[in-house]
Amino acid sequence: MNQTAYKSQPIIRENVVDVTFDYDAFKFLKGNRPVDEKHVRKLVQSMQQEYLQRPIDVNENYEIIDGQHRYTAIKELGYPLFYVVRKGWTMRQVQVANSNTKGWTINDVVSSQSELGNKNYIAIKDFCKKHNVTVYNAISLLDIKERGNIFAEGKAKVNDVKIAEKAFYMLKTLQSIVSFRCDRRIIVYAFRKLAENRNFDFQIFLKKLEYQSDRFKPCIDTKSQIELIEEIYNYRNQNKVNLRINSK
Repeated sequence: MNQTAYKSQPIIRENVVDVTFDYDAFKFLKGNRPVDEKHVRKLVQSMQQEYLQRPIDVNENYEIIDGQHRYTAIKELGYPLFYVVRKGWTMRQVQVANSNTKGWTINDVVSSQSELGNKNYIAIKDFCKKHNVTVYNAISLLDIKERGNIFAEGKAKVNDVKIAEKAFYMLKTLQSIVSFRCDRRIIVYAFRKLAENRNFDFQIFLKKLEYQSDRFKPCIDTKSQIELIEEIYNYRNQNKVNLRINSK
């Protein structure tokens, strides 16, 4: 395409479609989700076949509100960049825009809130990195109860990290004994609940598993999982321990 046919420098004209080749004038908005390289590759291939001149949305600081994947693909191809300035737009508009296009994943939310300095989400991200666990399992281990829009809006609260560490140690130890994966969410959450229960002694459970390992298996829900663990734990015990009642 002939770049001289278009204005080279971006200009601010609110709510008007303009065009430029000055890609470096634009920047990503802090807190926006990371660019998905696979999505960019798909856009590049599509644009090479047919370039639809769909503008990206930016605020008055040229921070990209909607269209950072398109921007990345256009910059790579050297095509003219069409854009519209939306004065005053922030991360709120980013989330609204993305809810109508390629939806945010839970990993996008954690990355975004961490970049914005949200301590609870930084704790989630750090826990994932430290223990190489998924965000979903980190949420279970950290006993985060907020879900859906509340989590997406950055309002989740991380509970006792020490208990989460204790539960992770149990799961890691257990994984060296059993043949099935212990990172299943039901098993993960069951041991999170047991980790905060003073009636549960993990070393006693390991001893019981030495001659009952064939009985321990994944269950369909957390309640059933804890009931099975309780049965194994109480085998040949005169004084039965109720692990379904959480004693902190």
